[in-house]
Order: sequence, then structure tokens, then C-alpha cells
Amino acid sequence: MHNFFALIIACLAASTCVAQQKIGPAETFHVKESNVMWSAAVTDTLELCVINAENIAIMNTSFPKEKNITKQVSFKLRNANGEGRTVNGRVEGIANFGGEQLYTAMLEIGLNLGDRWEYRTVPCILADLSASEHRLIIGRNWLGEDFTVE
Repeated sequence: MHNFFALIIACLAASTCVAQQKIGPAETFHVKESNVMWSAAVTDTLELCVINAENIAIMNTSFPKEKNITKQVSFKLRNANGEGRTVNGRVEGIANFGGEQLYTAMLEIGLNLGDRWEYRTVPCILADLSASEHRLIIGRNWLGEDFTVE
């Protein structure tokens, strides 16, 4: 606990603490792997980001799903405008979303902050969001400690 207070005092004394940036509940993000822009919902209630993925195929798939972690995966990313492309990656894990256990994969997602783009590589849940207004949901893993939702 003493180290925590020492860190806070040092941070304040050095004036290097950066205030959290506020972003809205809906923002436009760029997903590098799809090479298109996405209208995204932004929430601090979900731990992981969720993205609209179709035609998910695991190389040499096994059951149960846990056996597919680290295997190669191919999936189609498609934003609300129908733009996107097929992406190849690796299964990073399994997460619960919408009452289902779904695969996660690493994606590089960026937000335009006006003077620069902020990109972060984060695990995203590969889900069917085709019936949703937003085909990308930005979660706490992308927001980190740097951003808050207004």
C-alpha cells in the first residue's frame, strides 16, 4: 500500500499523470484486418470487444472448443455497410457472449483522436452481430485506463 501512495505522489509531483480521455457511446473505429471503418458501440460494461464475424472455420477443429485454442482460424469480418474481408488468425480463447461460448481472436482496432490514431491490439469475441445496429462493440480491454465513456 505504501508503494501505491508513493507512486501517486511521484506521479503528481512529476506532472506526468494523464487525464482519461472521454469518448462517446458510439464512435467510428478502424479495424486494420478488415481495412474498413466501423460504427461501434462503446461500453465499459463488457470486458472484451465483440465484432461481427461470419463463416468461422477452425483448422483441424476439435471438440470440446477448448482444444481449438491456438489453432488457426479463418473468418469473414463485415461492417454494417457490408464491407470487410476474410481474415486469418489464431484462436486466442473462448468467451461467453449472448449465452454462447464463442472464440476470440486478436485484432488491431484504432480510433481517430483528431491529431493521431490510437491503435490497440486486443482479443475480440467473434460473434454474429448482423441483427445489431453496431457490428463492433468496444469493451474495457480496448478502453483500458486511458478512456472513459461519456
